[in-house]
Amino acid sequence: MKVSLAPYMPIVRDCISYEREFRNLSLYSIPDYVSIYVVGKWDELLMGSAEIMTSYEIFRLLIGLPVIEISPVNKAKYIKVSPEVLADIPEENKETVCQQLYALMNVADSRRIFAGADNDCKCMQVTSDRETEIISNFNPFGDLTLLNLLDSYMPKLEQLKHFHTDRNIGAKQISAFSAYDRNDESYAKKLLMTAFLDHEGDVDERTYLYTYDKKNKTFVEFRPGRNNVYHGMNISLGEARKRAPLIVRKFHK
Repeated sequence: MKVSLAPYMPIVRDCISYEREFRNLSLYSIPDYVSIYVVGKWDELLMGSAEIMTSYEIFRLLIGLPVIEISPVNKAKYIKVSPEVLADIPEENKETVCQQLYALMNVADSRRIFAGADNDCKCMQVTSDRETEIISNFNPFGDLTLLNLLDSYMPKLEQLKHFHTDRNIGAKQISAFSAYDRNDESYAKKLLMTAFLDHEGDVDERTYLYTYDKKNKTFVEFRPGRNNVYHGMNISLGEARKRAPLIVRKFHK
């Protein structure tokens, strides 16, 4: 699981005067799986802010963020955004934002988030050269923090029928989930989180997740339900090779 984030840069440059919005972006404690896309040189952007340069601690935290620097491209100027969530961004900054959105369009296998529009729209369509991508919109001016949003993506384990050993219900055999302990779900939940973070690409209600259970020497498949709920079960090496070859290679099986 990867997240690509494009924060509206004036919020960063004016982090002291925009204290609440900056806190809501949670840039000081961004998780490892989030990459931040900015236009230009990150160190120059930071050094261009008198507020940031007056605090070594703020500068130290920001300079160490997982930033990917974008080189401007001409095509980015002509992207179309629907609905028009960028209406309140000053004209002199819209080209920078368009460069960020265009960069997000071209990020593969990632959940893409634009942060900076004071608009409660959850997502927008960004179009360039007749290609359209969906980009999530996070409003840092609202009450929800970015960390709250990222936490809402996290999977939740709910085992209804696959338990520690195989069993039968009528004529149907129910596969085991060897890692599951009714009295202590922590190991099973750890496997689910590993599968989630190892998944290459966005994760939605259709996404099956896979990992390897070293303790019980079996591959595990997590099947999705609504609201990020998953249930796990053991699968064979042959099934894993068909359904999750990248995971099999990762664990050298």
